[in-house]
Amino acid sequence: MLSQIHFAVAAAAVIGLCLPARPAGNPPPNQSGFPQELAGGRPYASITTQATIANVDTSHDDKEIIVATQDRNGNTLTCTGHVYVYNPNGTLRWSAALPQPPGMGASVADLNGDGINDVVVGYGEMLTGCLVGGGVIALDGANGSQLWSYGTHPPRAGQGSVYATPAIADVNGDGYPEIVFGSWDQCIYLLDRAGNPLWLPTNPNGECHNEGRYMYDNVSSTAALADLNADGRLEIVIGIDATTPYFGGYGGYLYILRDSDAVILAKHHIDVPLQSSPAIADLDGDGVLDIVAGTGEGTLANRGAYVISWHYEEINGTRRLVQNWLKNVGGYVRSSPAIGDLNGDGRLDVVAVVPNGFINTAVNSTVYAWSSDGTELFHRLICNSDGAGSYLHTSPVIADVAGDARPEIVLTQNSEAIILNPDGTYYTDQTTNNCGGQPSTTSLTYWANTKLDYVPAVGDVNNSGHSAVIAAGAVDTTTNSNHGMLYAWGGHNRGYAPWPQFHRDAAHTGLLDNVLPVNPSGFYVEPPTDTLLMPQAVTITWAVAGKDMGAGLAGYAVLFDHNPVSGLTTTFNITSGASFITTVLGVGTWYAHVRAIDRAGNGALTSVNLGPFLFYRSQVFVPIAMRE
Repeated sequence: MLSQIHFAVAAAAVIGLCLPARPAGNPPPNQSGFPQELAGGRPYASITTQATIANVDTSHDDKEIIVATQDRNGNTLTCTGHVYVYNPNGTLRWSAALPQPPGMGASVADLNGDGINDVVVGYGEMLTGCLVGGGVIALDGANGSQLWSYGTHPPRAGQGSVYATPAIADVNGDGYPEIVFGSWDQCIYLLDRAGNPLWLPTNPNGECHNEGRYMYDNVSSTAALADLNADGRLEIVIGIDATTPYFGGYGGYLYILRDSDAVILAKHHIDVPLQSSPAIADLDGDGVLDIVAGTGEGTLANRGAYVISWHYEEINGTRRLVQNWLKNVGGYVRSSPAIGDLNGDGRLDVVAVVPNGFINTAVNSTVYAWSSDGTELFHRLICNSDGAGSYLHTSPVIADVAGDARPEIVLTQNSEAIILNPDGTYYTDQTTNNCGGQPSTTSLTYWANTKLDYVPAVGDVNNSGHSAVIAAGAVDTTTNSNHGMLYAWGGHNRGYAPWPQFHRDAAHTGLLDNVLPVNPSGFYVEPPTDTLLMPQAVTITWAVAGKDMGAGLAGYAVLFDHNPVSGLTTTFNITSGASFITTVLGVGTWYAHVRAIDRAGNGALTSVNLGPFLFYRSQVFVPIAMRE
């Protein structure tokens, strides 16, 4: 697969430099301070690249915009890159040099516990003269200084490139974030927050320097992270190519890996490589997480082109991936699907961008949407406002752009951000060419003097109550053809945004956690040892811990008050364990309330209410064996 993707990437770097004239539609308002010229380079047109919206400085509610670029010397791409962090008013917060061009984009999480979110970027390039391996680098969110760097271990020069975006989460439940990424050195890595490898498996020939899971072929997929079996730890869901003789056949795999030791829990083979980044959510509300991914680009003709949904199950010691549905589409889906409730029926829907054909042959693309059970909601040919289409490998995002409490679908093509209504009709202007006879509901045209190579993002970056559409472009044709531009279009109220950026969140976990955690059970209340003393404390234990399928259990919200029933917040104050001791309670009738909270901020549907505990000045009435 090496040469095939190399040529795709190289072609993407030069296509589309001649842009059409500004269309006749009305431009939306620019957010104050935008557009901004990228100071040191242009976005790198890899398999799919993205801007990231994140609250880097957590001392305020504003969000920053993070973009990664490949440097240029005149019209020549160089073998270095930069990361830029922009404030919501368009000023540059900081920039940092990269040893090589970046991969898809940056992920954000607080690695060093200082209350400021840090930036992690993959790097590595295969253009002529840049065959130097790759890795990931962590940058201090306060000023861009390097926290650490981890180099991959390629079998040959240039094959260690990290095109995938690192995914970050507390994978092992230790309270600290870990970093997961795949590489073109044919390995998958799990690092701790200081950049140390956590997997030390024994590979057949010492591959990955025994610091990662050897997969026998390239890994271009960004991992999705979710607790699929409610064991309190996150599984790693990732796609790989499968073109080597080891597999006994051409194609790709979707893998489920265990975090503790990189053991393969389950895998599913398809007949084309899987470069798409999986998306995870409980699509149909049955309490089981579903996985969605598209099939990648291959070198052999007459292979399938699909979008597939699976779920993972463990029954009587057997672990497997079960296919929910498979949809044949008109081209290979190298991008990541997006998930959200488009039609307001309470079930989540799936959106994917599909080229109408295969690489170097497709001239336009289509957006597909399916309901939770795989029923097609619509498909829509994508055209710019001038009627032009193109081969797209960008990922869509789903967020309310119109301010009407309904989610729109946003993607980029050529020099425009294109927006569809939730029913698949055009929101952005198509009145001139109608794109196959499809009308539009506005005359707005989100047009740029730039080829927009990035996946867009939607967010209220300045905490104004209004969302902005963020997009970065590769070539600025009006001021400096060697630089890119960063756009932020605003003007609408903030609304429902289930999938507002690539792989959903700034840590790029690929998880929309809509599964509520389960409360603990088997409660036992131990009375005070001396009932004549006042005030008193009570010890409460439980036999069965709370569980969560999704982001994993974070802890429990616990409250003592005088109400028999209480609705708790989703702020947990106990992180682990199977018991707690009350604060000192005074005279009166008291009740205890417990609610499980997951790492996504979801709480159990109701709280567990225990009591009453009656405290008098000389007596305490607490059941000796009070159980739920």
